[in-house]
Amino acid sequence: MQIGLERSFASQPAQLVLADDEIVDLVKESEVRTGKAGRRFVILGAERLAYRVLAHVGGLEITRFDEGGRPRECVYVPVGSLDQHPLMHAQRAGCLYTQPLTR
Repeated sequence: MQIGLERSFASQPAQLVLADDEIVDLVKESEVRTGKAGRRFVILGAERLAYRVLAHVGGLEITRFDEGGRPRECVYVPVGSLDQHPLMHAQRAGCLYTQPLTR
């Protein structure tokens, strides 16, 4: 599955993810409003690390994608362990972005 994060984040405004609990809320909001599973996030730094996050009962399924948009690794992270994932490290450093949902 190619997710096209490079093109979409280069051509559209991105929303900085600020609050610690915002990742879970943003994923759930996206799933409810779009009817599609998951939400895309990018860690903007020296590299653009692309992720898709899906909400599950008690945790999140986090898939990292390579530069070509192909799944590289997928992990299940319980909500209590989310603070140890690179997404949370990037969020605390002010480097985690997602695209705002359109109406």
